[in-house]
Order: sequence, then C-alpha cells, then structure tokens
Amino acid sequence: MSEEKKEKKQKPLKPYLFVMPEDPSEKPYLTAQRCNECGTHFYSGRKNCLQCGAEPMKVVPLKGTGKLFTYTIVHKQLPGALMKVPYGIVVVEMEEGVHVQSVVDQGFENLKVGMDMEVYFDKVAEDPDGNDLLAFKFRAA
Repeated sequence: MSEEKKEKKQKPLKPYLFVMPEDPSEKPYLTAQRCNECGTHFYSGRKNCLQCGAEPMKVVPLKGTGKLFTYTIVHKQLPGALMKVPYGIVVVEMEEGVHVQSVVDQGFENLKVGMDMEVYFDKVAEDPDGNDLLAFKFRAA
C-alpha cells in the first residue's frame, strides 16, 4: 500500500507576519492598517487611529517598496536564532509611510540610509510536514 504524497506548500513562519494568498500564482504581501477617516497608515495591528482617534481601521496591502530609514549589522549569533551572522537588521520606511523592521542577509555591507528597498519572501525553515516556512526580508531595489 503506497502512501499518498502530500503537495509541498509555502506558509508564513508565523501566520500574522504577512498574507499568503490561497492561489499559488499570487505573491505574498505585507499589510498595514489604514484609517478610514484620515488615511494614515499603521504597521502593524491597530484598533484605532493614533492620528485622529477614529476606528475601526481597514487592513490594506503594502506596495512592498520603500527607503532604508536606519540599520545595524549583527555580528553576534543569538542562541536559537534562524539567521546566521553577519546580517543586517533594517527599518524601512514604506511608500505608505509606515516603518517595517526585518533583516537583510545579502548585500548588507552596502546598506546606505535613504537607499531604495523592496520586500521579498524567503524560505527560512520547514515544518514537520515538509512545507516551506517563509519570512519576509528586504533587499536593495
């Protein structure tokens, strides 16, 4: 009797990190909350607007591009960390005005405040069923 081979899937490392569309032909994306009253964006989850106090907020996709706001280079490995040193930790000011923190593991030695950045999604581990677990990272655009 042969076992049915399960189709390998891609899943977020943590379900709240980003949206993984059901259709595999669609790309994952980051989201933010946008105020229905004043249009201010916030990352991540908010119930009310810090600008005008309105609620509720609307979940909207982010374009995935922005400018490098600040960064640091990590040289000391933390116990249990998935990332191998060295790598960059960056804060990117997205086009929508929100600041998103993540890592840069390629080309981090060339980081410059103000440079164009884009988000991408990368396999960082596998779950017990063999599915790829993805995290979002940034790279120079």
